Amino acid sequence: MACVILVAYTLGGVRCIVWRTVVFALFSAALGLVIISCQGIGSPGSKPVVIIASPPSGSLYTIGEKVVVQSVSTDSSGIVRVALLADGTLVREDPSPVTQGQAQFSLIQEWTANIAGQHTLTVRATNAQGATSESAILVNVREQSVIEPTLISAIATAVPLATFTPTKPVSAAPTEIATTNPAVTVIVTATSPPANTPEPTQAPPCANNSKFVADLTIPDGTNFTPNAVFNKSWRVLNNGSCAWENYSLVFVSGTQMAAGSIFPVPPTQPGATADLLVPMTAPASYGAYKGTWRLRDVNGKIFGTDLTVVINVPAPATTVPPTHTPPPTIAGCSGQPNDFQFNVSANNITAGQAVTLNWSAVSNASAVYLSGGDFGPEPGQGVETPGNRTTTPGATTTYKLKAICDNSGQTREKTVNVTVNAAVGNFAGEWVINFGNMNLTQSGASVTGTYNQLFYGTSGTIAGTVTGNKLVGTWSISGNSGAMELNLIGGGNRIDGNWNGTQKWCGARPSQNFPNGCSYAGAWRAKVGNVFPNCAMTLQRHDNIITGNYCNGTLQGVITYNGTDTVATGNWDTGSSIGAFTFFLDGFNALHFRGNYDGAFQWCGWRDGQTAPTPCQVP
Repeated sequence: MACVILVAYTLGGVRCIVWRTVVFALFSAALGLVIISCQGIGSPGSKPVVIIASPPSGSLYTIGEKVVVQSVSTDSSGIVRVALLADGTLVREDPSPVTQGQAQFSLIQEWTANIAGQHTLTVRATNAQGATSESAILVNVREQSVIEPTLISAIATAVPLATFTPTKPVSAAPTEIATTNPAVTVIVTATSPPANTPEPTQAPPCANNSKFVADLTIPDGTNFTPNAVFNKSWRVLNNGSCAWENYSLVFVSGTQMAAGSIFPVPPTQPGATADLLVPMTAPASYGAYKGTWRLRDVNGKIFGTDLTVVINVPAPATTVPPTHTPPPTIAGCSGQPNDFQFNVSANNITAGQAVTLNWSAVSNASAVYLSGGDFGPEPGQGVETPGNRTTTPGATTTYKLKAICDNSGQTREKTVNVTVNAAVGNFAGEWVINFGNMNLTQSGASVTGTYNQLFYGTSGTIAGTVTGNKLVGTWSISGNSGAMELNLIGGGNRIDGNWNGTQKWCGARPSQNFPNGCSYAGAWRAKVGNVFPNCAMTLQRHDNIITGNYCNGTLQGVITYNGTDTVATGNWDTGSSIGAFTFFLDGFNALHFRGNYDGAFQWCGWRDGQTAPTPCQVP
């Protein structure tokens, strides 16, 4: 028996309706052709992906209140500026601190709620090629005199503005609208309660505060060579009554020494501590430097204790060959020069640090020479007594101070040794990894910590030793244990390694992109339906968010775990059409994934050197 099927789809903002009379056996094939013909093929050029992290769409504010918008914009070609608009009017525009743009631009922007009603706040990102993308949320603003606000009872998450399709008012229920047009954000408002309903008692506002606990790395007064790279880390106590959710560490005064001025703070409950890390670079010029950082809440208010980084970039000692500067001569010496003191400020240092050599007055000598390292081989440089020199040894060095009495030919000498250790990478802090998350504590070269294995919902521990930027140790979980190795890369913000020598163990600090080849991050070849059997796709992952470009569009979604796979679910967008996708990444090594789009069509991917998985589609 034949049946009549109504297929509705959207193409370039125009609703297309196709009537076909088909038999049930041909329904699936016909429907697939209709969807392919309507979604079209977009431009291969990339465009930014914009995600508004907070506030959630539908949030309620009072006139005069500040709305703090936190957003993350990503694009492989570099984000050069991000603008905030209110109801289509530009509020502010912030350029990237990197001239050529940056792959990920996290930003906090503010708008003052000045008119009652519902408003659209839009974040617009522009990449280095001039392409733009937008994402928007709705906020509700009430008069200060209003007693009972309209309650927001159901709000869908924000989607990029490019997916919003203008629609005429309809009488259908909101759930019916969402079913037929996934680009529409549904907002359901509850009716105001009767006038005699007492207003609920509101809890008193919490108070923000913080207390410095310890410098985990780089104590005040540490010496560095110009442009040396280091990680500064503080431990801070939340001694207020507010939970730190979506808080930031911000630069407030002095010398910044970091590439950015805003860094994320891990969620921290009152009474708990947080380890805050900022990658830094010592200034190029000699001198003493100090930078001050403080915490900032979601409303943009700075609070708590000052967190400082204080370093020195000492000028190197001037090396003058002894043939050009003869040593001072002391007349009338006889026999062996008298005893003297010769010492160094530190016998063990990390590469890039400076030391100071000190010596006392030398008597009964006609000349005193300093040799070793920058001061050359014996006889070295003639020096005054008492005296000192500051130097930065590039390797383990023995320094010698030698006093000579020309009249007798006798000498007296003393040596000091400076051991130069390879710079130890800083693994301390929170990490998001390819199978969950972990928290590490580091003391010198020793590292201990815990991790959550979200595939199976279990927790384990690790312990190891750092050499340079490599952490080697063991893992232990549920009575099992084995070897692990993690390598610090990306300026200390990413890790790449393995467990048991073969299984991938990798990730990044919160809000930082995963390294390529880790989880979904990196370059892929993709099979999308029957239209694209082998096209290029590039994906990024930070935290539990996935974004990227594929064939003729972009995608964004979230990461979960189901026991055997890393599951990514979200929306694809060609600019004229939008739909849903689900990917299943097999195991830990991330060589291929299977999946579908719109719940019915195949979408899988494979890395270079691999082949398409079979089957490609997973329902």
